[in-house]
Amino acid sequence: MIHKYLKQAVSFFACSYCAFIFCYFILRLIFWDRLWIVALIGTFSPLIFLPTLLLPFLGFLIIKNRWFSIISSIACILLLSWLHLKYFSPETTSIAGSPPSLKILSHNVGWYATQSPTIVKLIEREQPDIIFLQEIVRKHTLRAFRMLKAEYPYQIGTPPVGILSKYPIVSSEILHLANHRETQQRAIMKFQEREIVIYNMQATGPWFRIYKFLKFIKIPVYKYDKRTPEIQDLVERIQRETLPVIVAGDFNMTDETQDYYSVQQVLQDAFLKSGLGFGFTWPHGFFAKRINMKLSYPVCRIDYIWHSKDWDARSSLVLEAAESDHLPVAAELVLLSAVK
Repeated sequence: MIHKYLKQAVSFFACSYCAFIFCYFILRLIFWDRLWIVALIGTFSPLIFLPTLLLPFLGFLIIKNRWFSIISSIACILLLSWLHLKYFSPETTSIAGSPPSLKILSHNVGWYATQSPTIVKLIEREQPDIIFLQEIVRKHTLRAFRMLKAEYPYQIGTPPVGILSKYPIVSSEILHLANHRETQQRAIMKFQEREIVIYNMQATGPWFRIYKFLKFIKIPVYKYDKRTPEIQDLVERIQRETLPVIVAGDFNMTDETQDYYSVQQVLQDAFLKSGLGFGFTWPHGFFAKRINMKLSYPVCRIDYIWHSKDWDARSSLVLEAAESDHLPVAAELVLLSAVK
């Protein structure tokens, strides 16, 4: 009797999950991010696909359905192949010798969550050439920036974003992409006797808005419509650039969104090229007030380092947690014109 109920429960779970994934792919093919529920589910990719790895075992051991076992095994092989190709097979660089490179560090410090000594300790340990900081406050510019002034003499501290560099900054400007409230930075700096352009990025994050249905039913709806025009504005600016470009920061988007695809048309994702693994950066230690829960394990990759085709990514990684709910990201980029 117990075995019968177990088989029914497992069969229900397996069929429900398969139907869920099938519907997700169909809706994604038709709507992609135009439908909010598809965008929300895609936020948790590739995690939502991992239960697929259990299906062959359930099919052989409990459900004992031949066709289900065969089809789920094929799906499992396809999933493993996709995971390997996308997340666990970084491109091998063809650059020989030791050409000049830039070490990039980007970190959303989470406003007051990260203390100035923690920022200084992180930077001194990693020794990057350029640092992109998001969600900084005035105390960071007064303390951390001053403590790093000797090693990073070129600084642009304009909360909530800031840039520190070992190389000369020729000019800089504050941006508000799509005329929104979020602040970004653009700067031109000197590296290897030529100018390069850098962008410090902070995009508007998605959120849930409560909508009333039939006056007494409240439905939470996933909203991300402010981010898209910001990303489009950034893409248009990148298309107009004539110098080598580096863009880093908190994009508040995962690599399964249409916005990510838009950026990928003009820039290259350093972690996708030279990193290993999923590269999740958020949330680490984020406290969700509404459910009174602290989220301690990152499940999304929303912090990125991008570069134009003028660069090659030698390495890229997600660093250990500091005090923010975002994990720092780092990359080493080689300017290809310096190799020739």
